[in-house]
Amino acid sequence: MSASRSTGALSLIAAWLALAAAGCASSGGEPATAAAAATDTPSLATVAGATWTLVSLGGQPLPAGTRAPTAVFDGARMSGLGGCNRYTGQAQTKAPGTIAIGPLAATKMACPPPAMDLESRYFAALAQVTQYRLTGSRLVLSGPSGELAFERASP
Repeated sequence: MSASRSTGALSLIAAWLALAAAGCASSGGEPATAAAAATDTPSLATVAGATWTLVSLGGQPLPAGTRAPTAVFDGARMSGLGGCNRYTGQAQTKAPGTIAIGPLAATKMACPPPAMDLESRYFAALAQVTQYRLTGSRLVLSGPSGELAFERASP
């Protein structure tokens, strides 16, 4: 083999190894696309505009005879129904999967005790939310007080 053919072959092998290493380095040894698919948390913008209805609070179903709280995300704002009163406030995310909610402002109508109790628990849980994720068709907000699981409301 001539010197120019050896140099060309070595250059080709070096380039191939560099490309292979770059693809693996971005994800700690896995191809970049496989790692992204396994750990990809969508931005909060992917849930914006839809109405999300609460289906469980702290792992428990909602009390019978109560109106389910809702959440609508729009940019850095969040609004909805707390179960009795309408509310609005800030919803800020610094990175996919992390969120800070509040302060919230709400109307002050009085409702029967089951609705007021649910609303109080809902607002208290929202104030402690630090993370979000999409699990199948559910939006799950979580923090120290547990999880709030929502389903996208039918149009």
